[in-house]
Amino acid sequence: MAVKFYLDKRPANKKGEVAVRVSIYIKAVRAISTIGYTVSPEAWMQDEQKVDSTYKNSKGVTAKVINTRIKSIRAHFDAKEILATKKPTTLELLKELAEITGSTRGHNLGEERIGKDPLVMVCFEEFVREESRRGQWTDGTLQCWNAFRQHLKAQGKDLKFNYFNDKGLQHFIDYLRKERKMQDKTVQKHYSNMKWFLNWAYLKGYCKEESFKRFRPKFKVLEKPVIFLDTEELSKLYHFDIPKNGTKVILRSLDGKEYEKIVTNAAALEKTRDLFCFCAFTSLRYSDMAKLRRTDISNDKLIVTTKKTNDRLIIDLNDKAQAILNKYKDEVYPNNLALPVISNQKMNDYIKDLCELCGFTEPIRRTCYRAGVREEDEQMKWELIGTHAARRTFICYALSIGIPPETIMKWTGHSDYKAMKPYIDVAEKTKREAMHKINAELKEL
Repeated sequence: MAVKFYLDKRPANKKGEVAVRVSIYIKAVRAISTIGYTVSPEAWMQDEQKVDSTYKNSKGVTAKVINTRIKSIRAHFDAKEILATKKPTTLELLKELAEITGSTRGHNLGEERIGKDPLVMVCFEEFVREESRRGQWTDGTLQCWNAFRQHLKAQGKDLKFNYFNDKGLQHFIDYLRKERKMQDKTVQKHYSNMKWFLNWAYLKGYCKEESFKRFRPKFKVLEKPVIFLDTEELSKLYHFDIPKNGTKVILRSLDGKEYEKIVTNAAALEKTRDLFCFCAFTSLRYSDMAKLRRTDISNDKLIVTTKKTNDRLIIDLNDKAQAILNKYKDEVYPNNLALPVISNQKMNDYIKDLCELCGFTEPIRRTCYRAGVREEDEQMKWELIGTHAARRTFICYALSIGIPPETIMKWTGHSDYKAMKPYIDVAEKTKREAMHKINAELKEL
């Protein structure tokens, strides 16, 4: 948090006095405004950020009054605990400031700017505030929109909605592709967010430009391979005996060369194996597994309210998942957690180490378009495994053994088939490969 005072560069009156301005910066959100008083530049002490004690301005306001307001503003925002715990909007900061200065204009500042001279960023703050409440956005969603906010700001200072004609929209896409070096799939997501925001602003009457309704940019989007463990790999990981610390293991790189890996953090690797397999046996996301409490387990069922979507799910426990819970049942963890928790970042590192030790070296080729150029890379499977691969593993396995998608969706919380389609495609491919193997066996009969 930072509250700083300085003088405006432009004279405010014929006496040569200038306005005292304040910059309020909280959680990467800045609000700048005047404090309601003008002073002579000679009387302002920038280092102390106050007016010389003997000064009186042309309207008869003494230094004591001006300095008292400065102190009040600083104290007000220093004491605002709510602003320290959540990310405010610029408009909220300006309204807080208006309460101190007594400015009636400050209370409807945002509305005046939106109504008379629509500024994109002011409207955007209202959009986020309104839509986040309506949609109960999670912290992760807010972070995504904060990234979008920065890209929107980069289009120019004091951006107006008339900027978003065909040319402006294409410039936004080119900026993401060429300057930000994004893949087309990511660019497509940001443009989808742009259309959401512009449509909201259009319905509010803030945006008069209609180009976004007709503009149809082309994106070269290739589906990424679904990374998951097949049944044999999951079984190998579940039964994998973690080597002791200091053990040297000989492995092979993608080009076939041997290299040596020394095992460290064996205890953390063991916990990671158990946590990953538990998610693979239950379909839980990392975020839901990490907050699972013993009180969420009842009659061989998990009763979970998901962190991402706030869905209430009832998941039947299979024997493998129950065995992992039993392994840790006598341990005591904070907040009555059922399992030992490792941070998502650390667990992502550890699961790669585990899969590397298990020898999951199948080469995976991935293709994408970045800045209009086709890019390809090839990595070993273990390099692409993260915590979310456990959930994919559950879904792909369940589909491959014939469990209906409707049943799986009740366990996973997926709301439509669109999200399930990549997994269904993988399951169908797995079934075809299995049938080919059966055909090959039958030929020998």
